[in-house]
Amino acid sequence: MACERIAAFVDGELSTSEAEEFQAHLAGCADCQASLEDQLQASLAVRSAAASRRAPRREPFRPSWAHRTTRMWSAGVAMAALVLLGLLAAWWMRPASPDVGAQLLALAPTRSLEGRLGYPGLDGYRSSGTLREGASGSAELDVRLLARLEEQGDFHGLATAYLLAGEFERAEKALERLPPSPDVDSDRALAALGRGEPERALVVLDRALRAAPEHPRAHWNRGVALRAMSLELAAAMEFQLVADRREPGWSEEAKRLAEGLRASAASRSRAWTDMNAAGMALALEGTALPAAMVRRNPDLVRLYLYHAIRAAVSREQVLALAPLARTLDAEARNPTASDYVQRVARADFARRAPLARTYRALLEDARSLTGEAAEAYLTRLRRAGERELLLGAILLLRVEHQHLEELRALVEESGEAVWYRAPLVKAQVAEDLSHGDGARAEQRLVAAIDECHRARLEYRCVSLQAELSGLYNQLDRRQEAMGPARAALDVARRLGDWHHEEELVLALITSARLSHEPALARAYLDEYLQRAPEHCERRADYHHQRALLAIEALDVEAARREVARARECAAPPSLFELAVYGDLLRFGTTGDERAYVARRLELLREEASFTPGARLLLEQMGARILIETDRREGQRRLREIIAAALPLRATDIEARKAWSYAHQTLVMDAGKAGEFDEALRVLAAGQERAAPASCLLAVAGQDERVLFVARGARGDVRGEYLGQRTRPLLEDFPAVPPAVLEQLAGCDAVRVLAEPVILGRPGLLGPERAWSYLVPGGGEQKVPEAGLPPKHVVVSDVEPPATLGLPRLLPWNRAPRPGEFLLRGASATPDAVLAELEDATEVEFHAHGLIRSGFSDASFLALSPESDGRYALTVSDLQGISLRGAPLVLLAACRANGGALRYYAVASLPAAFIQAGARSVVAPASPIPDEQGGAFFQALLDEVGRGATPAQALARTRSVWLRDRPAPWVSELVLFE
Repeated sequence: MACERIAAFVDGELSTSEAEEFQAHLAGCADCQASLEDQLQASLAVRSAAASRRAPRREPFRPSWAHRTTRMWSAGVAMAALVLLGLLAAWWMRPASPDVGAQLLALAPTRSLEGRLGYPGLDGYRSSGTLREGASGSAELDVRLLARLEEQGDFHGLATAYLLAGEFERAEKALERLPPSPDVDSDRALAALGRGEPERALVVLDRALRAAPEHPRAHWNRGVALRAMSLELAAAMEFQLVADRREPGWSEEAKRLAEGLRASAASRSRAWTDMNAAGMALALEGTALPAAMVRRNPDLVRLYLYHAIRAAVSREQVLALAPLARTLDAEARNPTASDYVQRVARADFARRAPLARTYRALLEDARSLTGEAAEAYLTRLRRAGERELLLGAILLLRVEHQHLEELRALVEESGEAVWYRAPLVKAQVAEDLSHGDGARAEQRLVAAIDECHRARLEYRCVSLQAELSGLYNQLDRRQEAMGPARAALDVARRLGDWHHEEELVLALITSARLSHEPALARAYLDEYLQRAPEHCERRADYHHQRALLAIEALDVEAARREVARARECAAPPSLFELAVYGDLLRFGTTGDERAYVARRLELLREEASFTPGARLLLEQMGARILIETDRREGQRRLREIIAAALPLRATDIEARKAWSYAHQTLVMDAGKAGEFDEALRVLAAGQERAAPASCLLAVAGQDERVLFVARGARGDVRGEYLGQRTRPLLEDFPAVPPAVLEQLAGCDAVRVLAEPVILGRPGLLGPERAWSYLVPGGGEQKVPEAGLPPKHVVVSDVEPPATLGLPRLLPWNRAPRPGEFLLRGASATPDAVLAELEDATEVEFHAHGLIRSGFSDASFLALSPESDGRYALTVSDLQGISLRGAPLVLLAACRANGGALRYYAVASLPAAFIQAGARSVVAPASPIPDEQGGAFFQALLDEVGRGATPAQALARTRSVWLRDRPAPWVSELVLFE
């Protein structure tokens, strides 16, 4: 009987043909599968005992195909994982044949991973082994197998064993030893997914798909990553691509997954449509809502209930709504809806009914009242004393901005102030932004969201969080925008709020793209398109957004394919479209293309809704395109834009961008023409700094272009323009050209004037040289106010929240310096630190520096928490304060130099300290070993105490450290002045 050969099979005593015959039998024999584990354990025990009697001997390396026997192992866990890992071992240790992997995998009935493995031969289909009870099918690891794989240099096999065992971090480390390839990157994605990081998985999968666009495993694993992010329709698109390939097994499962994901999204969309239709029926006809709808989204029901109360023309119609009001009050745990019903039921309907009928008509068609007629209706409501109808009408007519103070008073007296706070705050935020007060707008929204959460009004909270995310995107605080958007998107999905889902996906597209996270941006873009693929304007926007991502990667051909796809749809022009062409046409163009862009520009100029700042940004884009073909006229228009934007840029962020981008275009134009003195002049004007007369290095750049200009010790200028680079600037910044460096040979110290996206880059000049960055808008060298005594503030031994999982830093034990003030432990909170900084002359921070996605675009310091839980010292905290002691600030915190990637303004802790009044800031661009940081910064301070400038002190201290010990982090310290 075939079952009698199981021991010989496990011990590798069968010939190749006999082993393959037995494998085929084993696939269908339940008895053999059941006894396989016992046989494996027995075989391993025998081999272990024999090995212990032999002297250890290291065998010479032999490739896997040179081994003559088949070896199997067991970890004593779930049968599916045990058999699979045993078969992997057998495959790795036996002679190779083209189909042996598929034959061995046929023995394992299910797979333990959602994703598809990239190891050669292991992609035969097996159904998922996921259990509804959540039990894992991962196997324990056999160290002998791992050692053998390591010895053979089979790091991909080693990583595969780790993946199957659920050891995802170790799998990643093994994969790091391999060069990128579609299969390896596909497995890297599986490791990232196993560690709960789907966004990181998308990055490596993007690379895999660039190398192999049809790679089925990469598409499948991208679908898994997108599903993990709840991007159902984007995931369905990926699984459908696999389904269309007709791979046995895989395509059938992919089809089921795609259909299920699409059905889930369609169900939410239908439920949202049905909910709004039922809500309107309630408001207009008094039709009762199904109980299931009320339970699903009680806040949206409240919105329609209040419309129904206002539209009611009799006391009876109002009282008929009382049961629904009581249901909502029970959910919200307050009686506001019932109180509203009773209050309106007491009204004089002889007077109220005509006004309610107008409200009802307005609810049916908002265009039924406009202009003077709308204002006349509001006047009638005021005269009748119908205050709550007036409140509803102002919101329904969307004239909040014209009646902002009146609206505020109406909200406060409504008895539902928290409910109506959302539309009021949105109007107030718009007013704040019109005055350039982004900080006030943020404060309003944060307070309103907190109040809303406490009142448990989820629908309103989602709306406010979407507004906050939009504000952060408008202020170019992209990482901060992601936090509220993601949180709100999760709630919107749970509520079935299809409208806000759409709004939030759009916000996340913007955040990801401006954060230079192209893989994440493409994921959200795919979800956005699949929600309405037939929509013309959406398709055009989708392709324009993808075109810009391609341009940033310097993939011009891909960008041209995307804009061609966008032009297939007759969508109206947009500012974003023009921005894409502004970059693309720099790489070459045709007369037809220029004519097309000129027509689109003229159509946009006719748009009446643009703000002054948006109109300046539009003209800047047009001038940027023009300067490539008509240099003189392009220069003239850019200078006009700079002059027009100057008085607006303090309060209008679009005007600020137009002003900055116009300077940058003129800088690169001058550099390209070899006019280096002019390039220096315009760069200094754009950074609002006086350019030093000597020993200056100026750096500007964007995408494929970089400009270096040096002003030597005698003031003579030399420059070099690099205009045909093939790798993006943010990925591969070029070294300063030798000829430019030679110009600085006679300088004891060099100051660097750089555009915002370059400012803070470490290693621009050598570690032995004294050099520093000049911060935009920093003005002249700062000195302490007269009469201030020396004050050396040290922040150490901080106690950040335990939820951050940060290790304790070494305790502070240095002898006090003169005038030292130590803030340590629980007292080192953000507010306490800011209070002590105002008159400090030297400051040291010994704390953790962090950059957290969804929290801040720039690095921040993790300090001890305030009573309200706030622990971070951020760029925003430093805005508006004045450091009267003009301190030297030492940021001994990991990556404290990390700044937001913005082309028009600088946002980083070092720049914020300089702009607040610090004379110099030293910050690292990489992690700092805790045991080295204190000693290094002490040595640097000692050099300053001996009379060295901060630049000289940093260069000297760095040289000594690099000579005496390996400390690569020291080379990445950067000085700002």
